[in-house]
Amino acid sequence: MFSQIRKFKFYDVRFSHVACSPSLANYILLQLHQFSSPATNALESSSKDPNPKSFAAVYLENNYGFPPKRALTYAKRLNFDSPEKPLYAIAFLKKHSFTDADISRIVKKWPVVLSRGPESNFLPKFEFLRSLGLSSSELVKVLTLQPNLLDRSLERQIIPCVDFLRSLLGSNKDVVFSILRHPGILRETLQKTLLPNVGILRDVGVPESHIAALLRAAPRRIALDPGNFKLAVQEVIDLGFNPATKGFITALKVMRQLNSLSWREKVKHYTRWGWSEDQVFDAIRKYPLMMAVSKEKITKISDLIINTMACDASIFMTRPVIFTLSFEGRIAPRCAFYQVLLSKGLVRRSSLASMIVRTPSLFVEKYVKPFGEEDPELLKLYEDLFERVRSLS
Repeated sequence: MFSQIRKFKFYDVRFSHVACSPSLANYILLQLHQFSSPATNALESSSKDPNPKSFAAVYLENNYGFPPKRALTYAKRLNFDSPEKPLYAIAFLKKHSFTDADISRIVKKWPVVLSRGPESNFLPKFEFLRSLGLSSSELVKVLTLQPNLLDRSLERQIIPCVDFLRSLLGSNKDVVFSILRHPGILRETLQKTLLPNVGILRDVGVPESHIAALLRAAPRRIALDPGNFKLAVQEVIDLGFNPATKGFITALKVMRQLNSLSWREKVKHYTRWGWSEDQVFDAIRKYPLMMAVSKEKITKISDLIINTMACDASIFMTRPVIFTLSFEGRIAPRCAFYQVLLSKGLVRRSSLASMIVRTPSLFVEKYVKPFGEEDPELLKLYEDLFERVRSLS
């Protein structure tokens, strides 16, 4: 019997991955305590290593691939010296729809989860978040992204944040939407970030409905140091955006996506295609999302329109939305269709921008039906292009 039990290797805890009933787990633990005393383990370990690793460090290394140094660092915060606590925490998470992969991601981000009592620490927070309307899968998503939410006080942190969001958004449904967009919003300290930043927006004249829209769709953009946030707000105002307009909030979101260096580089990249800086900023005021486009996409679209289609850069200045449209799904096939229509004398050269930005239904009504009825080849070309686009999706 002793030889069989010894095969579990007290310091090799890989058996914890085996799905076993609580009674079987307790039986294993009982046998380990009976036949592998602390004194014996200490004697065996000291003969091999004068500074033996703790059980928790070995557990993190063997079960979750932690590097030795990181395992030792976190082991100091994990108050367990047997598999019982981590097995209990893991079983609780599995009971609430977390997969092995989810649990692995959680442990790698926040190993302390293995040493918490789930019934007293986790369950009240699970029940509260579910009461807001979060589904089981959404709860898994939120806590996999932000597992240390489970270490925050329900009464002093999570509930006040939810109450604050509800006061601005109006419904649990919108609160859930905001949380799913950025689970970290529930970790923010109201007095240090959210309340001051909302105050900054109110002070410059942003309407309450626009503040709510920002908190609902892009809570990450408002959850930052008030000093940096105030600077970003002022930069958007300096660009000429009116705080009372929706464009102001859009520009603020884009501004927060880019640091000042990336912003300057993006402006410079546009000027390489024939824009002046003033023209770039005029276009930004018309459609700030153009600054969220990658430099690679800017190059691809500009090259096609300016070099291949022989159009002037001014086409973008009047319709900067073009940069945010799909290159493969809209711009390239419509340029091909435009070239055929132009060769047949059916459209003017100035029609390209209008053809690109029109919605699919309006594009068909304006450019496909009228010409396709008279020229079956055009209709066939459009159908071929549409089929090619559909195959890409």
